[in-house]
Amino acid sequence: MNYRINGKVMEDTRKKILLIEDDKLDQMAFMRFVKDEKLPYDCTVAASVSQAQNILASEQFDSIVADYSLGDGTALDILDSVKDIPIIVVTGSGDEEVAIRAWKGGAYDYITKDFERIYLRSIPRTIENAINCKEMREALDRKQKNLEAIFDATPVGMLLVDGNMKVTRVNNTIKQIVKKEYQQIINRQIGGALCCINSISNENVKDYIYSPACKDCLLPKSIKAVFDSGQSVRNVEIHTTLKVDNKEIMPWFRMSAEQVIINGCRHVIVALSDITEQKKAEDKVNKMIAAKSGFISTVAHELRTSLAAMKEGVAIVFDGMAGRLNNKQKKYLNIAIRNAERLGALINDVLDFQKFEADRMTLDIQNNDIKEVVSEVHETMALYAKKNEVELILEIAEDLSVAKFDRAKVNQVLTNLVSNAVKFTPENGRVSINVQRQNEELVIRISDTGIGIPKEALPKIFECFYRVNQRDKEIQGTGLGLAIVHKIVMMHSGRIEVASEVGQGTTFTVFLPLDLKPMQKPLPAEADEILNNSIAH
Repeated sequence: MNYRINGKVMEDTRKKILLIEDDKLDQMAFMRFVKDEKLPYDCTVAASVSQAQNILASEQFDSIVADYSLGDGTALDILDSVKDIPIIVVTGSGDEEVAIRAWKGGAYDYITKDFERIYLRSIPRTIENAINCKEMREALDRKQKNLEAIFDATPVGMLLVDGNMKVTRVNNTIKQIVKKEYQQIINRQIGGALCCINSISNENVKDYIYSPACKDCLLPKSIKAVFDSGQSVRNVEIHTTLKVDNKEIMPWFRMSAEQVIINGCRHVIVALSDITEQKKAEDKVNKMIAAKSGFISTVAHELRTSLAAMKEGVAIVFDGMAGRLNNKQKKYLNIAIRNAERLGALINDVLDFQKFEADRMTLDIQNNDIKEVVSEVHETMALYAKKNEVELILEIAEDLSVAKFDRAKVNQVLTNLVSNAVKFTPENGRVSINVQRQNEELVIRISDTGIGIPKEALPKIFECFYRVNQRDKEIQGTGLGLAIVHKIVMMHSGRIEVASEVGQGTTFTVFLPLDLKPMQKPLPAEADEILNNSIAH
């Protein structure tokens, strides 16, 4: 059964109400009103403060309606002894000062009695609002406790920092990191709370920076950046020195920070993930790659020197400078020359790939004419194509303008692609180079009528050392050529696409931006740039 309050239909859920009233007529008027309005109240009446306190000691109520002036005290005495039940104070003799005292004492509301007892009509709505407010507060309290439990239990270090750069809350992970109890950490400046060796142990210092070393520390700078901008900071790597248990440790943390509003005040919540073991593993791998890079570079240069001497010797013999040669001898010398050239190409590929792996490959970005570069590639490869009885066609659009790219690297890309196209195209086939402009990109297509690439191989052709298996066709090379081509195109902020059909041919399409900006990698010391890049937009 439902009921109405001020014309609004309310759900009929029984509520336990304690009425504290020493005037019998007012008691009777309240109970009659509840009955006449069919209000879902189970009412208990107390005529004094002491009687009410005895009842409250053994029973729970949803709300209390209390007269202010009672025989053995006032409603303030009830407010002092009850903290978890909403209390509505009513009185006919009170004034503004009484109302203020009631509200300060914790009353939910204050209602003035009138002679006709019209005030009773406002009580049901006030009780309903009071109970709803209590339930909402309890729900918020439960949610807050759940959030605090999650905050405390998360394996990531969590700190709450106020506007004065002081830590107001930490979780168990932070306590484990610094090996201190909760009260030893909170209300300290961020550096001191985390036992940073550069922090001065002086809680009277108002500024968040403690020493010259702290000025460049990304931890306080990141937090301050969040306060200043209101924007989040994500995944900033911090390497700091902490003094824990009188021992210096140097952990790595990945930090994220975000602004939150608590009780109307701005705070920053900081998450610190310990990535020390990960960084150690990365450092170990990096050292191995440096070692490997140096070994490959040394061996490759030694091979190149020896190969140059071999080629020079073979050239002297082939030219007849060491005596006349018969056709059979020239045949075998030609084989040696071709293999020397293949070995030279292999060495160059290995050296290029080693530079990419060691992140030492750089670009020389200049204004260049793509028509000149493509024409050079066409001229260089024309003899190779003619020797293989393959037609090499060049198509260049008229509206091409100067673009920014590394001339030598783009030449290397196109030479590799054209060379592959000629290599895998049968006699009397055709290879075409087409260059045009689309929007703000150069588009270069190298198409052939060759043997094609199987569909299942297409996703892998840019992988290192991958070579397509073709029936009845020996595939020579290192499997590095297309991987290097792909890396060079990516370094130009471009992309490369391939389309192919077995027995029909293949098309590689290279897209290069017309206005490429030189790539500059931030150095670890450039803390401000790292921080700016980490601010979430």
